[in-house]
Amino acid sequence: ERMVCESAAKIRKERPPGFDRKPGGAFPPRVQEAIMNYRLQQLLEGHEPNYILPFLWQHGEEEGVIREEMARVHEAGIGAVCVEARPHPDFLGPKWWSDLDVIMDEARKRGMKVWLLDDDHFPTGHAAGKVMEAPEELHRLFLGERYIDTLGPAAGASLLLDTLLLTGLRPTYSTVDYAQGRNKLVSVVAVRRDPSDGTLLGECVDLTEKVHEGVLYWDIPEGHWRVFVISENKKDGSKAQEDYLNPLDRESVRILLDTVYEAVYERYKADFGHTFAGFFSDEPGFYNDKTTFNFESRPGKPGVSLPWSREMPALLEQELGEDYRKHLYLLWHDAGEQSKIVRYTYMNIVSKLYGENFCDQIGEWCRARGVEYIGHVLEDNNVHARLGCGAGHFYRSLWGQDMSGLDVVLWQIVPGFDELSFRTTSGETDSEFFHYGLAKLGASLGHIDPKKQGRTMCEVYGAYGWTEGLKLMKWITDHMLVRGVNYFVPHSFTQRAYPDPDCPPHLYAGGKNPQYRYYKHLNRYMNRISHLLSGGRHVATASVLYHAEAEWSGEAMYFHKPVKELMRRQIDCDVLPIDVLLHSAKVEDSKLRVHREDYECLIVPFAEALPAAMLRRLAEFADQGIPVRFVEGLPLRSSEGQDVSAELACLAEHRSVKRVALNELAPDLTAEGYYDVRAS
Repeated sequence: ERMVCESAAKIRKERPPGFDRKPGGAFPPRVQEAIMNYRLQQLLEGHEPNYILPFLWQHGEEEGVIREEMARVHEAGIGAVCVEARPHPDFLGPKWWSDLDVIMDEARKRGMKVWLLDDDHFPTGHAAGKVMEAPEELHRLFLGERYIDTLGPAAGASLLLDTLLLTGLRPTYSTVDYAQGRNKLVSVVAVRRDPSDGTLLGECVDLTEKVHEGVLYWDIPEGHWRVFVISENKKDGSKAQEDYLNPLDRESVRILLDTVYEAVYERYKADFGHTFAGFFSDEPGFYNDKTTFNFESRPGKPGVSLPWSREMPALLEQELGEDYRKHLYLLWHDAGEQSKIVRYTYMNIVSKLYGENFCDQIGEWCRARGVEYIGHVLEDNNVHARLGCGAGHFYRSLWGQDMSGLDVVLWQIVPGFDELSFRTTSGETDSEFFHYGLAKLGASLGHIDPKKQGRTMCEVYGAYGWTEGLKLMKWITDHMLVRGVNYFVPHSFTQRAYPDPDCPPHLYAGGKNPQYRYYKHLNRYMNRISHLLSGGRHVATASVLYHAEAEWSGEAMYFHKPVKELMRRQIDCDVLPIDVLLHSAKVEDSKLRVHREDYECLIVPFAEALPAAMLRRLAEFADQGIPVRFVEGLPLRSSEGQDVSAELACLAEHRSVKRVALNELAPDLTAEGYYDVRAS
């Protein structure tokens, strides 16, 4: 294999005539043939690499039990484990290190790899409880709002705001029992209301400078007014997450690195990049909503505090101007187009901060020490582009990792329920998203980020219960394989005695799982197909625009709506974020090139608004001959409120641009030759 790779590298360097005749810088036919023949030989001899790293839950069992479970994992045809400390009673304590030493010893003997979930429990971000011991400025911050309704004219009026800044205040009750301190005042603004229906009219008065020692002194003009008090809070978010790090703050994220990552590195430094493969973050996110798993959490939801950090004021001022505080109430309340502009600006900032300070920082730490960083955020029911348990933007939240990642648990994907919702323990599924969007979202990131090397990991099988057997596992595996997933984290192996009630099925279950004896056949199949589907170049006809920025800006169509139409007509596609289209995509040979991918057309799901730079970029793509298809119509404005009338007019009349109904998208592309396979 090394000889083949060295030969290929030499040929690439020499670049003989005809080398670039195929997009993506593909190897010449003789090298392609040598590589594939070698891979096939590996498979026929049963020597393919490992693509499986199941969760191995730790509870503090005896050494013999741990060694037995490692043996059973290896016996099942698996070459790695991902160790989870969630149920362990002594994470980072003597018993924890003793147990991890046993796992590492078994892995060295068996030639296995060890990955480690990076916190004491799910979701990542607790930093083993060390956040509350850190300096106060590194604790979580939230932006909160409360308001008072009042009526004018009232000269010489005064309004008591101090009680609204008390942490833990319950309205109409005494503050004595509930006050735990005061939040920091950010701004006070009054907005005129329509006396007929209470609608906010947009006339806004900044009163921040009129607040003295907790009291607002104001000559109230005639009319009905709502006085908004915006504050920087420490305890107004989800109570389950107050002791978590702030993912928007680089130094706060360092607490996790210093507590967990550095400790593991100190003990297993010699194994890094060898037996110790890397770290796994499990579902980190904002978790700012008291209803922790409300997948609808986003700006505009009343009463919910929003993620905040020390950098936010300067960044908002840069984007919205010096009087940005005057507009902060619009993050919760509607007042026309300006509300959408402010919400887009806020989401754009926080999602970038999350990516840079959390994921990118951890990934850089790992790569500097020869290991990799993997994991996934919550994607459920479209929360991948939202707040709450989401991280704001799927691509930004995972760009710093070395594999793309996703998960399927809790009956999120069920055969036959690809359109109708399915009732699970966590609510109703958006089945179209789970069936047609989720895996394509993950695999697309694996294709377009060079450091991911075409690798997409999926956590599978978890919490389906003992109803799930090998037939359903095989079906879920195939669902992922054909969409480009090529690394798997089965959920899970547990060392607790059967029956462990914690999220079954368990793959060995102390020998009580009657299908364990056949489980190795599924794993060998999974490894073989993953190996054949790895290391090559994915080929897709179409690209589809990721909808996050559009959703922040107004009415928007989910990206998976057009993806579903394409997949049902055998037209393959990748989902591309705006960041990539703006900064690394280019047009070559009349195709849209991103990394080693090239696409014949670009599809834009309906969006009321898109960023101005993206609208200009779409016009440039059209000028360069890329067919652009707007599903159900063109945007009406820019996300930032900039004048883009010229760009929209250009797109509306351009020969390379077409508006197409959703149900006509696939037939239209097929009629114009943008397809690879036609099925009856």
